[in-house]
Amino acid sequence: MEYFDIRKMPVSLWKNGAGETRELCCFPPATRDFNWRASIASIAGSGEFSAFPGVDRVITLLEGGEVTLDGGNAFHHTLKRFQPFRFSGEQTVRAQLSEGQMSMDLNIMTRRERCQAKVRVADRTFTTFGARGGMVLVLSGAWQLGDKLLTADQGSYWQDEHHTIRLLKDEGKILYSAISWNPAWPLTAVSQVDDLSLAG
Repeated sequence: MEYFDIRKMPVSLWKNGAGETRELCCFPPATRDFNWRASIASIAGSGEFSAFPGVDRVITLLEGGEVTLDGGNAFHHTLKRFQPFRFSGEQTVRAQLSEGQMSMDLNIMTRRERCQAKVRVADRTFTTFGARGGMVLVLSGAWQLGDKLLTADQGSYWQDEHHTIRLLKDEGKILYSAISWNPAWPLTAVSQVDDLSLAG
């Protein structure tokens, strides 16, 4: 298990100058042929997303004004804060920002033939079960994971482990992405169940 603080992550500028990316994790590391990948994107202007054939994407708006995604005949969707939205990476998608506003979002990408991601926002203590990997990003409040205290803009990622993420104060929100392998993929012979167990 590894921890991160997005304020301290290296930044990669986009070639078109319309934004920047902070890669949180990639499995396997440092490869274009990833199984799954998580990153933070800061978008400064409207424009077209890069295409990722064979990849499913889940995008969650974290900060800034509303962002409208135009997927042509496939969909037309306005991102709302902390509400994940899934689409195919090969789909041509144009992002339209609210006038004069930047946005920051979390992107989870999974290689469709190998694995899938379920992304949600939790507001109470929970334990991960069945996932073959995952990551969390604190949106608000104070949370404990392992021996670490995590606050806003901090998080963690892992593979093949179960964890309890504990809310330490009365209120807080944390974004959680669970990764499960597709049963047909040869790396696993048993279908993995992706679940989030919330404790009262």
